Amino acid sequence: MYEKRWILRETKLTIKSDSKRAIREAIKKGLESRHQIERFLIRCPEFRSSLEPLHLKKGSYPRVIELMLRAAEIAGTGPFAAVAGAISQVAAEAGIRAGASGILVDNGGDVAVMGEKNFRVGIYAGSSPLSGKYAFSVGEEDLPVGICTSSGSVGHSLNFGDADAVVIVADEASIADAVATAVANEVRGSDIEESIRRGISLARKITEIRGGLIIRGRYAGLIGKLPKIHPWDSREMPI
Repeated sequence: MYEKRWILRETKLTIKSDSKRAIREAIKKGLESRHQIERFLIRCPEFRSSLEPLHLKKGSYPRVIELMLRAAEIAGTGPFAAVAGAISQVAAEAGIRAGASGILVDNGGDVAVMGEKNFRVGIYAGSSPLSGKYAFSVGEEDLPVGICTSSGSVGHSLNFGDADAVVIVADEASIADAVATAVANEVRGSDIEESIRRGISLARKITEIRGGLIIRGRYAGLIGKLPKIHPWDSREMPI
């Protein structure tokens, strides 16, 4: 298994695959997608700033733009809530087209996994005592899958909640990313357990996801069907 890290400003890709060519193509697609987003922002600046779905005129948009627009509709967020997951998704798709039998693309905690290989994905939750203690074991039966995280205590992305981590699992990383933001925004207030219940309540209404994990402090809530969760094995470091 090969691994490559690639960074361009906010885009921070870590890619694992059995194919060096697939990794190169995934990086190429990630760069191309970022440029497509930047060009689109020139003609549609509200694409970045909107906190609600955008209803644009029908047209032929790059796939990364279409993914972000659709994910926003599903989650009830602005399109940029899906940006990291959408880039992970199109990069992973490019890797599969290049011949990878398995590929994982992590874009700053928003992960797309495709193919026929097993991977482990770590669960990080800032200062929570649960952070770094567990990992998802992603098998062939789970693929393709998007595993995306939003946090009110970690990272630079816009978030109005207090969760240490909201991890959403869906067929597509773009959807998982946007929904993670929407659910995380609900996890707020002084009553920790009630805030987690609010997040779970919203997640249950979104049928396009498989499930989710909400962590706030020492409390956690689960919903739906997730990949198997195992204790962290320091001898086999997850991504």
